Amino acid sequence: MSMDVLLQRQPNGSLSRPRSSDQILLSEPLRSQSIGELSEEIRKLKNNGIGLVSVRRQQVLRLGRDRLQHMLCLSGIQVGAVGYAGGFTGTLGPGYEQAVADTRRAIELAANLNARAVVVLPGARGLHTWNHAGATIRNGLERCLDDALRFRVDIQIPLNSVIGRRNDVFELPHLSPLDWISTFDSHRIKAMMVLRGRAPWFKLPDCWKRCFLNGGLLRLSRRCRELEGTQQVISHIIRELSQTSVPRRTATGTKTPGLKT
Repeated sequence: MSMDVLLQRQPNGSLSRPRSSDQILLSEPLRSQSIGELSEEIRKLKNNGIGLVSVRRQQVLRLGRDRLQHMLCLSGIQVGAVGYAGGFTGTLGPGYEQAVADTRRAIELAANLNARAVVVLPGARGLHTWNHAGATIRNGLERCLDDALRFRVDIQIPLNSVIGRRNDVFELPHLSPLDWISTFDSHRIKAMMVLRGRAPWFKLPDCWKRCFLNGGLLRLSRRCRELEGTQQVISHIIRELSQTSVPRRTATGTKTPGLKT
C-alpha cells in the first residue's frame, strides 16, 4: 500500500527543515470496509506507532462519518488527507459545475474529520486548448479556495498521477507544475507528488524538496516502499534536506526565505 509523508507543523503553523525522523509524519491509507475491520486495523496502527491515516470518501460513506470519527478520536489517530475530488476539465467524468460543488463538499467533509488536507485532482487538458484548460482549472480551484480558508483545510494538487491514469493531471507546456502552483499565491493550495520505483529522486531532481518543504505531501507508492524500503526513503529525505537549501518561490518567481505555511 502507499504511504503519505509530510512535515510536522510547529505550534505557530511553520514548518522546519527535518533533522530527524521525529519531525516527519507518516500516514497510512485506511483499508477497512466495515466497522469490524476498522476496530482491528486501528489496533494494528496503534501497535505500529501510526498516528495518521488517509481515507477515501467512499470509505467514509460506507463506514459512517460520525462513527469513523469517533473511533479514530478514541484511538488518538488523526486523518491526514481525504481523497478524491476535482476534475474541473471534465476528463474524469463530472462536468465543471459538478466538480466545483463536489470539491466544496469534500473540503467540508475533510474539515468535519479534522483532516489536514483534501486531494483535489485538477483534470487533464482533454479536448480543451492549453489556455482554456488552465483557466478552467484555476477558476474551479479559486471558487473552492474560500471554503479551504474558512475550514482551514489544505488543497493538495497532485503533480503526477495518483489514480493510475494520466487524465487526472494537468501538464503545462511552458511552465513547471510547481511554478504553476505558486501562481495561486495561497498558503492553502499545495503540491503533492507520488514517488514511484527505486530511487525516484533521480527522476525528480529537486522539485520534490520544494514540494515537501512548502507543506506538500509526498506519497510513496507501494512499489517504491517494496523496492526501496520506507525507512530508507525517510533517511534519504532527511539527508537530502539537511544538505541543501530550497527557498520558496512566490508567484512572481522571486525567492523568499522561510517555510511559513
